[in-house]
Amino acid sequence: MPGQETCAPPVIVTLPAHINAATAEQAAGQISAAFTPGVTVVIADLTATACRDRSAIRHLLSAHRKATARGRQVRFAIRPGGSLHRITEFADIHPLLAVYPTLQRAIKADYPKAPGDRAPSPGGSVNLTALAHFRWWLCVLVCHDRS
Repeated sequence: MPGQETCAPPVIVTLPAHINAATAEQAAGQISAAFTPGVTVVIADLTATACRDRSAIRHLLSAHRKATARGRQVRFAIRPGGSLHRITEFADIHPLLAVYPTLQRAIKADYPKAPGDRAPSPGGSVNLTALAHFRWWLCVLVCHDRS
């Protein structure tokens, strides 16, 4: 109907099994390209992705920042226990990003949050704290490229 805004369902972008410095920019580009007109939520399916390259993580974080700056949201489905989960957890960015343990939970956006968690709202912006920035850069300095 005219004057009525429609909202597209979340778009799922399944990323490759391995992301490294050479493929990270392309992966972030896939996420950004999924935001076609009407799409406000993109789910980056990283459940089968191994990533130990810190520059790859920076590209994914950049895709998230670009989306939130435009009032959009990237949800990250990251398998618990994997190398990508350990890196992002160590950097303490899970409460700042929309990180879900499964693709199904990312689609439903029903992952339970602990009291005090700062979960981003769909279309909302995320303010990174000084402590989160410190932890992120500490991770960047400590983590070694293993790919």
